[in-house]
Amino acid sequence: MKNRSRPDIIAIILESANGGITKSKLVTKANLTSGQLRHYIQMLIEKKMIIQLSDTQGIHTAYRTTELGMKYLEVYRSLKNIVVFPQDQK
Repeated sequence: MKNRSRPDIIAIILESANGGITKSKLVTKANLTSGQLRHYIQMLIEKKMIIQLSDTQGIHTAYRTTELGMKYLEVYRSLKNIVVFPQDQK
């Protein structure tokens, strides 16, 4: 498996959470351990790029990308299109 950078992992989480996603589905989509995901989710919540949603009983939790998170993705995609990294060339 290709090593992913921190910005790449953040982008995967934000893309996956666009529209809302549960933690268990996010672990699978982002291919992270629960501990790794917890670290990234906490950081993204602090940076206001993702919000935590709960049902009325507080039993089920989901995450959704915020407007700021969407701006991050826009800039991330722009930079990926501009910059060509050596490992991306074939």
